[in-house]
Amino acid sequence: MSRSVLVLGDVNVDIIGKFDGFPTPGSCAYSEKPALRPGGSGLNTYVGLRKLGIDADFFTMIGEDIFGDFIKAELLTLGIEFSPKISESYSTGVVFSLSTNNERTFFSFRRGAADVHITYEDLSGTSLDSGILYLTGVSVVEGEETFETFLRVVEETKSSGTKIFFDPNIRKTDLVSISRIEKIIPFVDVFLPAQDELKALFSKSDKFRFCSDLLSTGISDIWIKRGANGCSLFSKDSCFDFPAPRVTALECTGAGDAFNAAVIWGYVNNLEEKEIGIYGNIYAGISTERIGAATSYPYRKEMLESKHYKSIKTGVKVS
Repeated sequence: MSRSVLVLGDVNVDIIGKFDGFPTPGSCAYSEKPALRPGGSGLNTYVGLRKLGIDADFFTMIGEDIFGDFIKAELLTLGIEFSPKISESYSTGVVFSLSTNNERTFFSFRRGAADVHITYEDLSGTSLDSGILYLTGVSVVEGEETFETFLRVVEETKSSGTKIFFDPNIRKTDLVSISRIEKIIPFVDVFLPAQDELKALFSKSDKFRFCSDLLSTGISDIWIKRGANGCSLFSKDSCFDFPAPRVTALECTGAGDAFNAAVIWGYVNNLEEKEIGIYGNIYAGISTERIGAATSYPYRKEMLESKHYKSIKTGVKVS
């Protein structure tokens, strides 16, 4: 039986630390204690979808190591199905997230991460039949093998009527990385960039300079994540700004992925654009009030009963 959403992307162990500032070269900065959490844009979005009650599946690849074991154990405690491909040649990704004043800097141990070495043959036995496919740009940009594999997948699934959601997750703006994103975009229906990522794309790309250029490729909706300023929606027929709820942000890792999950949830439930923007902001906002990404996301009932939801909108329909 096919799932309503298929997620393709990365998975990490996130080591999260909050510091007062950055150390100068050769010196040391101090924090209280680290938090160890499952992470990665693909995994975060998948967990968010499952917590919101969406019948989703997730394809990724991890190493045969203690980090992969940790992720499987953590998701097991949440009661969330996780059956990744296991690589004997590559390791599980690890990312150190240094947080200062709610801004994050990443130290990434991912050059040999299994999820950037996915071949099309690795997908053997995985059903690609779903109404929605969500793709993160992390694995696309970081690994040539995975880029070629996922490009083939979006080509095939798009032709069969699948709706493609894509978060570019631009961490690198070299010509190769931008070129890979440019090749994915023509297959995308819903584009989910952060504001700074959109600016980076427009400044580096020879093909896309404005949102109108993106819409001309066939993208129907562009959801722009603007952090504490909420989000914006651009489409051929609509342009909306959605204010963010007032939250006491503790740690922002994975907030954008939480937003992605809530937006996809809205489309699955056929909600109106204005409703989707409200839910996306609320879900992301709640996630910032806790340490970690995927494990910090609220369940559907918790989101609907939150003070942020009640203060921004009442009477919003939910399927």
